[in-house]
Amino acid sequence: MDWKNTSLKSKLILFIVVGVLLVLVTSTSVIISTVTSQEETLAYEQSIEKARGFANYFDSDMRKNHAIGQTIANSMNAYNSANRDEVNDILKEVAVRNPNLLGTYVCYEPNAFDGNDQLFINAEGHDETGRFIPYWNRINGDLTIDPLLNYEESDYYQLPKMTKVDHIIDPYFYEGVFIVSYVTPIFKDDEFVGIGGVDVSLTYLDEVVSEVKIFDTGYAFMTGNTGILISQPEQKDWIGYRTLYDFDVPEITAMADEIKVGNCGFIDTIDPTTGKTVVMFYEPIKTGNFSFVLVVPKDEMLAGVTELRNNLIVISTISILFMTGLAAIIAGFVTRPINEIVADFKDLSDAAVVGELHARADTDVDIDFKNIPLGLNEILDAFTQPMTETMRVTNELAKGELQTRVATDLKGEFKHIGDTLDSFATMINAIIDESNAVLTAFQNEDFTRKIKLKGEGDFRILTDGIEKTRKSLYSATTERQKAEEELIRYSKELEQSNQMKEEMERVVENSPIIVFKWRAEKGWPIDFVSKNISQFGYSTEDFASGKVTYADIVYPQDLPRVEEQLQKKCDEGANEFTIEYRILTKYGKIVWADERTFIRRDAEGNVDYLQGIIVNIDERKRAEEALLKVEEIRKKEIHHRIKNNLQVISTLLYLESDKFKDKKVRDAFKNSQDRVRTMALVHEKLYQSEDMESIDFADYTKNLITYLSQSYVVGNRNIAIELDVADVFLNMDTAVPLGIIINELVSNSLKYAFEDKDENEKGIISVDIEHRGDDFMLTVSDNGSGIPDDIDFRDTESLGLQLVTNLVEQIDGNIELKKDNGTKFIIQFTEEKYN
Repeated sequence: MDWKNTSLKSKLILFIVVGVLLVLVTSTSVIISTVTSQEETLAYEQSIEKARGFANYFDSDMRKNHAIGQTIANSMNAYNSANRDEVNDILKEVAVRNPNLLGTYVCYEPNAFDGNDQLFINAEGHDETGRFIPYWNRINGDLTIDPLLNYEESDYYQLPKMTKVDHIIDPYFYEGVFIVSYVTPIFKDDEFVGIGGVDVSLTYLDEVVSEVKIFDTGYAFMTGNTGILISQPEQKDWIGYRTLYDFDVPEITAMADEIKVGNCGFIDTIDPTTGKTVVMFYEPIKTGNFSFVLVVPKDEMLAGVTELRNNLIVISTISILFMTGLAAIIAGFVTRPINEIVADFKDLSDAAVVGELHARADTDVDIDFKNIPLGLNEILDAFTQPMTETMRVTNELAKGELQTRVATDLKGEFKHIGDTLDSFATMINAIIDESNAVLTAFQNEDFTRKIKLKGEGDFRILTDGIEKTRKSLYSATTERQKAEEELIRYSKELEQSNQMKEEMERVVENSPIIVFKWRAEKGWPIDFVSKNISQFGYSTEDFASGKVTYADIVYPQDLPRVEEQLQKKCDEGANEFTIEYRILTKYGKIVWADERTFIRRDAEGNVDYLQGIIVNIDERKRAEEALLKVEEIRKKEIHHRIKNNLQVISTLLYLESDKFKDKKVRDAFKNSQDRVRTMALVHEKLYQSEDMESIDFADYTKNLITYLSQSYVVGNRNIAIELDVADVFLNMDTAVPLGIIINELVSNSLKYAFEDKDENEKGIISVDIEHRGDDFMLTVSDNGSGIPDDIDFRDTESLGLQLVTNLVEQIDGNIELKKDNGTKFIIQFTEEKYN
């Protein structure tokens, strides 16, 4: 290339483009490397946070299960009644209230519970040893009771027995079910007597973990600290049989070693299940020594990083092209003055050839070229002075300089032209002065000043036009003033409204009340939520992006109830919806919330959208639960203490009766003892009841009759007591007097009805209770000798019958005596209701 013949513009473009290209390529490489590295680090950190969040969620669930097992054991530590049926009821109730549990149980050492193992050999919930080992479980679907198996050699019993501390047993198979056990030792007088615990089916954990999804194809699984697979979304046959070591992949083996010691981290490897290059993030679940593993395809996790790098390359390419164009523009600016000088001289020469002497060379050039245009201009001035003066005046007038006049002493025809120009300038000046006066009045908003000087010809058009404009402006001014007043008033109202809106937004954002608006669609996508949603760990961007819907943050166990009740309100045409439920925060915490929602409908009555507020009531709910629990414990303690005190009184009556030899006195003490025992039994049943307000009277009657049979040695007297009691529940105000009535009538039959009976003839006592609506009927009868006809049971010296009569009146009942084939008392009454 001939460098000398290359234009200055081309040289400048070449130098600028090469320099800019080097700078941009270098800086772009550094930016792409830095940004993509930061984005990749951020992608890893986000995945670690997600894995940690899931691990914390499952850790919380396992701590809850462990706490239930501890509660069972601690309850048994403080339990003194030695009633196997009562303990079974407690275990069953715990299992019913926690449907996620596979089973609840206690396992006692031989004769450690009540010393009566020999009475329960092969009974329900017992094996051939008679040990108290009930296991309430759902292994076969429905909740049933079975005896525990393999306790003499299995870890779930032997480990807490040896160590005397709580244990979470490593996953194992029990009756074909893969489970984990949470067990706690039971102590009496600081001695180990057994365990209490719960079992959780790992099928439940597998179902929950298998639902975890991340990106398009990412998934999760869970392992024990030995590497054994506890869950796997695709290969279910691996669960409980394969470990991480079985894959024989160095990276996965290293991860298994880290999991064994409770560490967290991540590895890059090939997924044995899918064959994809993945990143496995593992986080420990401290409760149970488990580990949560999140498997993320690397290409999906870094898709954003790849897209960002490509975008940066495109931007850099566009920048290079832009700078090339900019270089061309800069080169043009540099070479243009030189080209203009050359072109200027060419124009002057062309003008001179055709006689256009008014043209002048541009003298605003570099110093090296300045003398050339100056010399040329001096030559042209000598010939064009008269023409120039005329043109000057004309140009000044055209610019509005109306005071300008011809200053040079012109000659000949040039003088005539000069005088004409001066006369023209004077006329224009007068018309302009008059117009300026009117326009000045316009500026001062005075539209009453009329134009006085009327021009001729086209000037008349000008002056008439100004006058017409004045009249129009005068009319418009009045309207404008009115409009301005209205605009000022509206502006003030708008400013006040905006201030009120801003103040309301600040109040909402600084309050615990979260404001929302969501669409009436599945999952409840949110259109708006106030910024203080951050108190639950979420941001407004989480909902605005559509990644999180409101249904995602409702606690899964409460979600069906919320959906059902909201749909019911929508279907009923209601406009308001109020409910309390639990919310799952972004970090796995469960809190209670109170929702107050307005259901907005369109003109046809269909649900358009929902808007309302949510308030965090977690502290209030926790306080209510604590108060209810305290109240329940207080009531149980009251009934328990009353029962114990009545038992003490019964014992004192028994001990006091030993001081007397007279049979009547001893019988009086025994009757009093039976009555006290009858009342104590009511409080014992109330203590065992769920609501502590009513008792199962059928069960109570059976226990009372059993006690009376033992007290009067029925088994040795050829007497049978037959019961036909309906399943009824009575409150204490009715149960106590009715129990004493049954005690008195049955005791009388046992003591007096069969004194004259032949020993071979069987005595029968019947106790029947029927329930018909709000009415009850108690029938106590025997086939004994009967009450003599001359005795009126309503007016007798017998304290027992007097007591029966008074108690029947107390429960607003009626009593009737029939003497056909023995004695039959029929008592009709209604239950005493609490106010």
